[in-house]
Amino acid sequence: MSDDIRWEVVEESTLTLPDHEAIAAMLGQAFPDWSHWYVGGRSWSGMQPERRVIARDADGVVLAHVGIRRMFVTVGGEDVLVGDTGLVAVSPRLQGTGVGRELMTRTHAVLDGLRVPYGFLGAGENRIPFYSHLGWHEFPEAVGTFSAFTAEGAGVSNTEQGGWMVRPVTAALEDWPAGPIWLNGQQV
Repeated sequence: MSDDIRWEVVEESTLTLPDHEAIAAMLGQAFPDWSHWYVGGRSWSGMQPERRVIARDADGVVLAHVGIRRMFVTVGGEDVLVGDTGLVAVSPRLQGTGVGRELMTRTHAVLDGLRVPYGFLGAGENRIPFYSHLGWHEFPEAVGTFSAFTAEGAGVSNTEQGGWMVRPVTAALEDWPAGPIWLNGQQV
């Protein structure tokens, strides 16, 4: 990992249009199948984050990013406060260098600071081992439903099984309720 990476935790309201454009450019590279989402200053795909962890190089180019937002999800009929974590991305040229691990270490510090009971994220099957190694627990039988939008803005309901992961913050993993997960909106 390079020593010239500058890390920052920023509040959403402090980001400028050039910040959003720089984040969007990196997200488009990291998620090429979804690059049509990240055009201009659109640096989110669902709900805008509340806080972001960002790594930049000396020229201000965004190298890594994660978004976090406090929200309630309903699990088995019980409302649970979580730090919804998403848009986890590392520039393709830095993947495999430890930057992702450092990004998640810093993400965990933000979740700890927010004092939420749990961190929560939806991970693709190929990413589950990475997150598991860093203290996230998958509920493979969990079915999650969330609101999604197409890039054109049409609203759709989406349901997925597996990939729902939780990281205990102020609560114990054993206290996570059983049952279907309703995100009551969009993911970060």
